[in-house]
Amino acid sequence: MATARRAAGDKNVEILGADVAAQCLQRGLVDEILVYVLPVLLGDGVRFAPPGLDRIDLEPFSNVQSGGVTMLRFHVHK
Repeated sequence: MATARRAAGDKNVEILGADVAAQCLQRGLVDEILVYVLPVLLGDGVRFAPPGLDRIDLEPFSNVQSGGVTMLRFHVHK
């Protein structure tokens, strides 16, 4: 994360992947979460919130629907 922050300068760092995102959440490094909801159910994958992750309160601040995709944005309460 330190390398990503240096490379980004004053811009945002985007985290992709459930495992890396969960690690950053556990360390209090996430300010916002963007969730894409698609009309498909996957039968397998990495859990976004692994067992042992403490409760994280979110505040919704944006939702946009485009076709069959809904984008939800949340602030992470610290």
